[in-house]
Amino acid sequence: MTPHQIYEAIRSLPVPERLRLVERVVHDVAEAPAPGEGSPKPSLLGLFEQEPEVIDEICSQALRDRSVRRLRTDE
Repeated sequence: MTPHQIYEAIRSLPVPERLRLVERVVHDVAEAPAPGEGSPKPSLLGLFEQEPEVIDEICSQALRDRSVRRLRTDE
């Protein structure tokens, strides 16, 4: 599956699920060991280095959603 296909699959999710997914990815990246600690993991942005338009679209969508929706629900 290409990064573009993954992104399109993510876009088909309802907004609350997309936000939870993004939050989970951010936490996974933030909790990854620092370089030299444990097994090396590629950076999230590095995974998309050949797909700059995908990163641009993700950022644009996040900013649009953030401007009109609360990022957290009162669940």
